[in-house]
This record gives sequence, C-alpha cells and structure tokens, in this order.
Amino acid sequence: MSSIDEISQMIEHLYTMERIITAIQKRPIDYGGVSLHANEAHTLKMIALNEGISQTELSEQMYRTKGATSVMVDKLVEKGLVHRQRVDGDQRRYLLTLTDRGRLVHASHIDRDAAHARWASQHLGLEEAELKTANEALSQIIAFYSQSYLSHGALATQPEY
Repeated sequence: MSSIDEISQMIEHLYTMERIITAIQKRPIDYGGVSLHANEAHTLKMIALNEGISQTELSEQMYRTKGATSVMVDKLVEKGLVHRQRVDGDQRRYLLTLTDRGRLVHASHIDRDAAHARWASQHLGLEEAELKTANEALSQIIAFYSQSYLSHGALATQPEY
C-alpha cells in the first residue's frame, strides 16, 4: 500500500475510534459517589493538571468553544468539584481550581484510568515497542493536524490540498 493509502486507512481508523469513544462516553461512571461523564472527568483532569487555568485556556486545550467549556465548568462547579474565581480587574476572566472533593474525584478517575490501562495491556496482545511506536506516530499526527488546522484550540484554517 502507498503512504497515501496508509494515511487514508489511518484516518478511517481514527474516525472509528472516535465513534467507539463517543459510545463509551455516553455512560456516566461513579467516582466515589460522584457520577461523571467522560467529558466531565477529562475536563476535571485538565484543570487538575493546570491548577489556576483560565476558562479560555481550558477551551483551547480541550478543543472546545468557550460556550461549551462554560457549560462544562458550570456542571463541575454545581457538583462541588471545581472552584471558579474571578481575576481581579477583569470581570470576564475566571481561574479554575479543584475543590477538596474535586481532588478526591480526580484521584478516583486517575485510579480508574490506571486500572483500564492494566486491563488493556493484558488483553491487547501488543508489545511495549509496538505501543511506543503507535504513541509516537499518534503524537506526530496530533501535532501535524493541530498546527495545520487549529489556532488557540479552535478551527482556524482549511489547508489547500
């Protein structure tokens, strides 16, 4: 197969993975008494990894619109997991941090992700070197498409083909 055919097949595989992940994400998971959908759990994780991140920065890093991010943060605030604090002198800018409860839920999510990785590792039948090569390729693909299509986390341009 040519490299063009390989890229086309890879893109189809990524679309299939997107559909599988979307199906999985429809089912909420209980994290120590708090039910979260995958998007909520991963938003919580991004905030945990970037304590004090602004909602705008979070939107960019999550590849979401500011409105979608605001709705997601509202849900996490209502669940008592995230604290939203206004920046002095800027009524439109909020910084996000986890509450104590948010830290516990985040830790539960990390534990669940680790358990999932152990399970997948045992059942996929791939060697560490194969996984490393796949991860390196995916990192290059993400960087290429981010650079080619995105500006500040939002769709910016359509390259000429």
